[in-house]
Amino acid sequence: MMLFMAAVLLLLLIPTSVLGQQLETPKVPPGHPRVYVRPDDLPKIRQKVKSDACKDAWETVKRGAEASGSYGILCNAFVYLVTEDKAVGRRAIELALATIEKSTDARVFRAPMHQCACVYDWCYDLLTEDEKRAFIREFERIAASHSPGYPAQLSTGAIVGHSTEGWLLTDQLPAGVAIYDESRKMYDAAAEVFFKKFVEVRNFYYPGHAHHQGDSYRARFVYDQAASWLFRRLGGGDVLSREQQFMPYHMLYCLRPDGQQMRIGDTYDHGGKSGRKQLQVTLTGSYYSDPYLLTMVDSGMLHGGSAPSSGDRVFELLFREPGAPTRPISELPKTKYFAEPIGEMVARTGWSMGPQSRDAIAYMRIGEYFFGNHQRKDFGTFQLYYGGALAISSGIYQGDYGAYGSEHWLNYYHQTISHNGLLIFDPSEQQYKRAVNDGGQRFPNEGADHPRDLDTLLSNDYRMAEVTAHEFGPDEMSPEYSYIAGDITNAYTQKVSNVTRSMVTFNTGDRTYPCVLVVFDRVVSANPGFNKTWLLHTIQEPTIAGRTVSVVRDEADYDGKLVVESLLPDKASVTKVGGPGKEFWVESVGKNYRQHKDHPAAEPGGWRVEVSPTTPSRPHEFLHVLTVMDADTARGPAVAMISSDELVGATVVDRAVLFSRSGDLLENASFTAEANGRRRFLVCDLQPGYWSVRRDGRLVAERLPATADGKCLYFEGPGGRYELRLIDRTAPAARKDAFWDRLRG
Repeated sequence: MMLFMAAVLLLLLIPTSVLGQQLETPKVPPGHPRVYVRPDDLPKIRQKVKSDACKDAWETVKRGAEASGSYGILCNAFVYLVTEDKAVGRRAIELALATIEKSTDARVFRAPMHQCACVYDWCYDLLTEDEKRAFIREFERIAASHSPGYPAQLSTGAIVGHSTEGWLLTDQLPAGVAIYDESRKMYDAAAEVFFKKFVEVRNFYYPGHAHHQGDSYRARFVYDQAASWLFRRLGGGDVLSREQQFMPYHMLYCLRPDGQQMRIGDTYDHGGKSGRKQLQVTLTGSYYSDPYLLTMVDSGMLHGGSAPSSGDRVFELLFREPGAPTRPISELPKTKYFAEPIGEMVARTGWSMGPQSRDAIAYMRIGEYFFGNHQRKDFGTFQLYYGGALAISSGIYQGDYGAYGSEHWLNYYHQTISHNGLLIFDPSEQQYKRAVNDGGQRFPNEGADHPRDLDTLLSNDYRMAEVTAHEFGPDEMSPEYSYIAGDITNAYTQKVSNVTRSMVTFNTGDRTYPCVLVVFDRVVSANPGFNKTWLLHTIQEPTIAGRTVSVVRDEADYDGKLVVESLLPDKASVTKVGGPGKEFWVESVGKNYRQHKDHPAAEPGGWRVEVSPTTPSRPHEFLHVLTVMDADTARGPAVAMISSDELVGATVVDRAVLFSRSGDLLENASFTAEANGRRRFLVCDLQPGYWSVRRDGRLVAERLPATADGKCLYFEGPGGRYELRLIDRTAPAARKDAFWDRLRG
């Protein structure tokens, strides 16, 4: 049934422009140019480079042509396209042939094959027959050296790996278009792979508005967007889902005030300076005329303010409309839900940037599908930033330091133990891929973690988790609460029968305690003796006083603090692990998986807090309240637990949140809140419908809606005994993301 529903969902997500006859391979039009630009575009481009708005971009491209740097081939070809200066065109051809003859790789965007495809097309009228044959020979040689092969094979992987980068999307496709009059084989085969394999999987994950390969390898999305531009300029229309527009927003929401990204997946852009993000927003913002992405292009926020490359400026001049409107980032909603198949929520308290920013970011991940490769086993985890990274994803990935497949990568960095998640330790568990048993989540498909096609990905083996509820509000633009919950049982082996995690972020509006994250977990292990551990990773050493944990980030320009109250389990040990010799410690083998050395801008961490019940039992509950504040704040806020037969939760600042103890959706519930001023209550895990709320027998609200998405109620009141009752099972309409609908147009 799940596979059937996923297939139905997929069909619903594919736009009409790629269904039926329009899904056929677009025809390559006669004449040149036709790679990213058509003859009808040239007058507009030539006028564009003369405008004041494009002066800087044009000067950068001309300097790039003179310097013949990494984009020198492309810049020379573009200058010829604009000026028709034959000397520049000949320089482009000669430089291209001299370079491609020494090239073996076509993986990256700036690869010689990609640039030479543009040279062949844009400088076509200057090519001799011998030069055409030389280019075609080199294109075919390079194409044959890597998946998808030459001609491209339908057996190639279409989801992760190098085959999903430039080999097909920015090399064989544009090169095939360029040489189509002389040889049709390259384009016809590559386009068949694209439309039969690549389109369906991208239209499946685009509605999640995030790339599954994390904060650094999301750069793979740039190849998708380039292919969209290629086919649009060929006259093929929009070949991929319109949801493609929102893919860059994940890195925008995960952008920290210090200019770095929240660490997700294999991270190499530690300092947040990579220019690859600039090209993504340039191509996508221009394609959809998205005013916020175009603001990101102009601001430099996504790449530390460094100047765009000459190659970026070529594509800006090709695609961006002069005078296209921009809008301030501060207009964006402070919370965004990244839907299936991603299953994440990011809640911010604001959009200010720089070392003086007092804005917090809570990254809450349930996750749904395991795409493999550079994705980590981090289902049901969180991160927190305020005045510095406070709750982190630990470890390091950087070349020889913690390289792909290294001991550190395999046994620590990619394992659940390196995240703020849950461990359930079965001493007899065997991990695949030779990894040690950390007590965490499993590798799918007996360690073959690279699903090659959509059918494999949709199998139950790769469906690790499911978001069961999500909602934020009551105001869409500046929510007071942001809530996500999910079932992550399938991320573990049969050592568990049930694992769920619920996370609520409160944007309190309180200057002292501006942001609170409440995390509630239910775990039922197969054996009462399996040890369960709640994890919190930090950069600086935490302090523990009873069941209160304090974390300070006050090195360099940072000045944040996190205070954690561990309310459940009732009887628990709260300990810390780390420091020299134990930074990346795995207890089951008594080994520290230390990487060779740290990258200067990395935040690998070196400490973690472990909370474990001291009484054996199959079921256990974990309840933690995490509050951020300035580093010099003396203590955290008062936190108290609320408990009844049906509900358990906590009060903090002027908020309260409660969850179903059983995990079942409730139809009736009651609880007592202390008479300590008015509070705003969020009650979760409720049956969808309309509810009545009474306090001390008096009606507070007659028909409060609990939507099918949120399954929660939000209301305000003083202390007292509250009784909640479902009075109408008619599910209210889901709250719409009106902002994003407006942006779609």
